Amino acid sequence: MIAANSKLLTVGLTTAAYVVLFELNSLLFSNFSFSTNADWIYLPSGLRLVFVLIFGVWGALGIALASITTNLIHYPSGGLFTLVVAGFISGLSPLLARKICVDKFALDKTLRNLTPKKLLETAGIFAVLSATIHQLWLTFRGRTDNFVDSVAATAVGDFLGTILVLYAARYLISRLPIFKENLKRSQLK
Repeated sequence: MIAANSKLLTVGLTTAAYVVLFELNSLLFSNFSFSTNADWIYLPSGLRLVFVLIFGVWGALGIALASITTNLIHYPSGGLFTLVVAGFISGLSPLLARKICVDKFALDKTLRNLTPKKLLETAGIFAVLSATIHQLWLTFRGRTDNFVDSVAATAVGDFLGTILVLYAARYLISRLPIFKENLKRSQLK
């Protein structure tokens, strides 16, 4: 029962955090969009990757639910089927990127070997993969005019958003007292 509650909480918190960051991204960077479905800076992509790296399938499910929610709110004329599939792509693409990085680039499933270099590689693979799958779907559904330009803009936006979120998280974590104390202890040894 506790495990089920924990998974449900993970999905719920992941969904809520993603929706909040999506809205914040819309406020901050709405003028930096290449097109309706391609942003030059897309902070929620950072949460996509982080939540899936940490929570796996449950993070992916939360992201999919959040993406479906934000799609339905912000693009109601996009067609229900198109928006729902795009939402699932949002959850599945970081999961696929994680699998590729684990299988092909020796990323440890527990993230113990997640160096800055591996993090950049993972972010890059995720950004290109997510952008390509999203834009393939949107092109197929007639929602993207220029596939190559939209993939490029979306990949840049996903990569920049991911890097910004990761470094912001790193900065915030380094300022929390519990992490500062642990850092001091590890430096004394």
